[in-house]
Amino acid sequence: MKIDTGKINYRWATADDVEAFVDCRIRFLNELGERSGRHPKPEKILVLKKKLREYFSEAIVSTDFFFLLAEHHKNIVGTGALVVWRRPPRYGGLECGKLGYILNLYTVPEARRNGICTRMLHELIKEAKTLGLKYLHLHASEDGIRIYEKAGFVNPEQTELELTLE
Repeated sequence: MKIDTGKINYRWATADDVEAFVDCRIRFLNELGERSGRHPKPEKILVLKKKLREYFSEAIVSTDFFFLLAEHHKNIVGTGALVVWRRPPRYGGLECGKLGYILNLYTVPEARRNGICTRMLHELIKEAKTLGLKYLHLHASEDGIRIYEKAGFVNPEQTELELTLE
């Protein structure tokens, strides 16, 4: 796809954009899965789409979720989101206890290498600053890590661990 970067419109999403965000989230997750040899079954995709619709429909109207779109000639070519969450306050810039999590920073493959992801990341960082946040975190794919490091993201001092509860 030939992209005229001057014709890209960046805007905050509305409830009318939930389906587009669901579709981009599925594309993003499927790409990550393909790289690791995992291919979801069609019935799993349908279940996830339903759950994503529910989540994004609730989140889009909340004051703790900011959903950004990049459009080129009315086609969505990128998405990104910022979720604001709270934890007990601590020293080191987190005295307010509010943090931001950037997720689903995604550019459709045919529009990559045009600075879309970088622009969306900077817009989300700007919004976080406007909200008074002092700390942002995200999970980085191998493709995106350089973009995040250029924006100032670093490896955390403490290792984060996960536990899947069954």
